[in-house]
Amino acid sequence: MFGRTLALLGMNLQSLPARWGVAAVVVICLAGVSGVMVSMLAMAEGFEQTFVRAARADRVIVLTTGETFESGSSIGRDQLALLLQAPGLARLADGKPAASVERFTTSTLPLARSPGRDGNLVLRGVSKEVFAVRPEVRLAAGRMFTPGLRELVVGRSAQRQFDGLALGKEVSLSGVVWRVVGEFQSSGSALESEAWGEVEVVMNAYNQSGYSSVTALLDSPAAFATYKAAVTGNPLLSHTPLREADYYAAQGGTLSTAMRVIGYVVASIMGLGALFAAINTMYASIEARGVELATLRALGFDGPTLVVSVLIESVLLCGVGALLGGALAYLMFNGYTVSTISSGSFSQVSFAFSVSPALLLQGAIWAAVIGLAGGLLPALRAVRVPITEALRAT
Repeated sequence: MFGRTLALLGMNLQSLPARWGVAAVVVICLAGVSGVMVSMLAMAEGFEQTFVRAARADRVIVLTTGETFESGSSIGRDQLALLLQAPGLARLADGKPAASVERFTTSTLPLARSPGRDGNLVLRGVSKEVFAVRPEVRLAAGRMFTPGLRELVVGRSAQRQFDGLALGKEVSLSGVVWRVVGEFQSSGSALESEAWGEVEVVMNAYNQSGYSSVTALLDSPAAFATYKAAVTGNPLLSHTPLREADYYAAQGGTLSTAMRVIGYVVASIMGLGALFAAINTMYASIEARGVELATLRALGFDGPTLVVSVLIESVLLCGVGALLGGALAYLMFNGYTVSTISSGSFSQVSFAFSVSPALLLQGAIWAAVIGLAGGLLPALRAVRVPITEALRAT
């Protein structure tokens, strides 16, 4: 049966040039389905990766208990000392805790790519130890801000998103003028969409009395339990340490899940249309080859062999469409940078589409399922029609 199936498949493929019109319908439909699905999922993949790149297993973020966003968290100066003295934190060369005390705030600024529109820029007050706590972040140009001065180091993504953040420029944020003295990058993580200033200067500029969070390195990933127990068990504190990966998963999880759901819904709707197109196309192909198939059956080719050969042909056509759609999605969108929409207290995050091999495989599997479903009924039809009737009808 295997040899006969291969022989029939070869005959089917050789006859494709004579049936190029109906074959092209299947290929084009599946290219559209695969391309749209891969592109939508690539957007979700890129958004997730933007947050994943910022996470380390040995780093924690301390927030007010019950809060999942820094904007709603508050840490008093008396509480800060207790958080930094708790066991489990790593120490720097000078003996100080490996921690950056931070203040999260946002400020509107004109968008570079959308004249006349504003976006929300994250202005983060950080400690001078921030680069030791986040070693993956590095200055790409300029210098670090000077403590006590209204100076900023700005992420490269933020510079692309907003006007006025070029190195050496002065920018007004909520009525306060800052000078941009440095540019930093962080492997495309969400941090690159922010601007950083010295924490006490940021708080004084906006009349803020409390910190938002503490980002700290642990002695080791296993020290998280020790540090968390010390913080949550202290009656003078109402704060909870979060693993950085868990924190960023909460930040980007909801939106990335929504992107994936939308991608699958759109692909399902388009896939349903492609399924009907595949069924109609394969029916037309079977009808056009009625004499050929009837003759093959008369020569001894059994029904299962014919069915399998038709199904393989259908899957191959859909697979070609999936490859075409995936290739187009990769060429058009892989690495394409976009930004989330900012509104209210939500900041704008820049991220790049990521067309991964796993997404291309999903598109191929999706196409294979449509190919099997689209070719099954026409294939069964081809072997159920009596041979004499098929020859007479044709």
